[in-house]
Parts: sequence; structure tokens; C-alpha cells
Amino acid sequence: MHISNMDCLDILSLKILVSLYENKSATYVSKALDIPAPKISRSLKNLREVFGDELFIRRKYGLFPNEFATHLYPIAKETIQCTDKFQKAHAANTSHVKTHVEIAAPGLIAYAFPKALMQAIKEEQKQMHINITPWSMHTTQDIINGDTTLGICCNKSTADVAAFGDKLQTTTLHQMDKVYLIASRNHPIFKREITLETIAEYPYVNTDFGNPSTNLSPYQEFCINNGIKLNTEITITSISSLFEYLGESQTISLLPYRVIYEMVSDIPELHTCQLSQLEAERLYTSTEVPTIFLVQKNLPNKNNDDMAWLTGQIKKIVDNII
Repeated sequence: MHISNMDCLDILSLKILVSLYENKSATYVSKALDIPAPKISRSLKNLREVFGDELFIRRKYGLFPNEFATHLYPIAKETIQCTDKFQKAHAANTSHVKTHVEIAAPGLIAYAFPKALMQAIKEEQKQMHINITPWSMHTTQDIINGDTTLGICCNKSTADVAAFGDKLQTTTLHQMDKVYLIASRNHPIFKREITLETIAEYPYVNTDFGNPSTNLSPYQEFCINNGIKLNTEITITSISSLFEYLGESQTISLLPYRVIYEMVSDIPELHTCQLSQLEAERLYTSTEVPTIFLVQKNLPNKNNDDMAWLTGQIKKIVDNII
């Protein structure tokens, strides 16, 4: 006996083999499986060709399995049961399809969202899969196109956000009116009076706020508006890269995120302090206080409870960050 190409063996043929073995009647199998009789004959012919064996012997009262068919029967039966399990798993998965959510956030705070969001999703047993990516200059268009679900960005004002037009819906999350200075632990700035002017005497590290309209930070704009010479050495968007760079140089960076201020307390190479309220007010004398906004596609006729829940969770996280 020679077994031919096993790739020609299909699940339907195995079902027919099992049903013929159990019922001995091609007519019964045709009705039970709702398959035309000619197709039963073709499948049986295919089985015989694959296994190189007659499998069933035609007698007066039907088709009877031979010894080899008796050997194949439990294997075919188990295979069909496995396919049934596949179908049940697929059906269960289809009934619990996860909502896929793409979220864009400023690189410096993007790290804060995955753990907090996943914990909330598990606690509420939400069928939701999230992916966090850094905010970029293309994010607003990605939201309009539907490639990104939610965006967290920093803009100077609601008017700035209004430039998006009616294609996007924006929600104010938090104003960032506090300013934190970060530098290496032994940086000479910490032995001096810290003002906006003395900070400018050292190389400055700019950070990307996730502002779609400009790459200038409020401090850079302050220096330009007040004729203060500022040496911006580099722009860094990753929190780990920022910490490493500051720890190994005499550079300084200013950030509006309280959570980063708190993180630095665990890093021996770095030190941070909050600028006085007076200096913060001076910083925003000629420019509006940056504000964190949640941006999503404007779909006025589409209410989604899961999205409403998710935006609420994002607001909680932002409240803890700022």
C-alpha cells in the first residue's frame, strides 16, 4: 500500500470517512451532511487515491469498512473533533473581539500610560487592546484618517487647537503651569539663585512637548522674546535618553511634568527642583500656559461607551503626571 500526497486530504473527506464508517450508507451520509451524492462519491474516490486502499467494500446493504478503514477511523474521528474545537475557539474569539485603540502621546510621558491603562482595562474586564506611540507631526492627520484613535498633545491654547477645524474633537485635560529644572546632581546651577536668566548661561536641552504647531518650548520663546542668548544643544524626546544625557553633561532642561520631577529623586546622577511661582509666572508673561489636550476624530453621531471610559482613564493618568 502506498499513501499518496497527503496535501490532498481535506477535512470534508475525513468527515465523510467517519460518517460512512458509522452509518454504512452513502445515501444517509449525503442527507446527514447535506452533501450531494456525487460529491460523496468524489470524496470517497479522493480518499482511496490518497491512501491507496479501497477502504470500503460495497455489499447488498451498503458500504462496509475494511481493516485499514477500521484503523483510520479513530484517527479521522479525533482530527474532526480537533477541527470542531478550532471552530468553537474562533466563535468564542469572534464574540469577544477586542477593540483596537491606537494612542499617541508625547514621548516624555508615553511611558506612563501602558501600565496604568492595562491595569484599568483588566479591572473593568474591557475587551480592548491598546498600542501607545509617540506623538509626531503626522499624528493629527493620522487621527483624521482613522489610523490613530486618540492623541494626547500639548498646545498653547484652545485657539491653537481650533486650527484643527471641525474634523477633530478636542478635550482640555490639564494646564501645565508648573516648571521643573533638571540637571546633573553636581551642576553649578544648584549653588546659585535660579532664575530664567541664570538658566540661560548653561547649555539647554529642548524637549518635544507633543506640540503639533511648533518645536519651540516656552522657555526658548521666552529667551527669544526677551533677547536672551540661549544655547540649545539638542532636542530629546525620550525620557531615558534625556536622563542619560543630562547626567553626563553640564546641560539643563525645563519640564512641566511633575511625574518626571518625582522620578528623578530615585536617580543618583540627577537633581531637580521646582522653579518658584514668580519665575513660572514670568515664563508665561508673553506666552500662554501650555495645556494638555485629548484629540480624537469628530464623530458627532457615534457614541461609544468604551471610548468615553478610556478617555476618562487617560484624564486620570494625566492628572497624576502634571
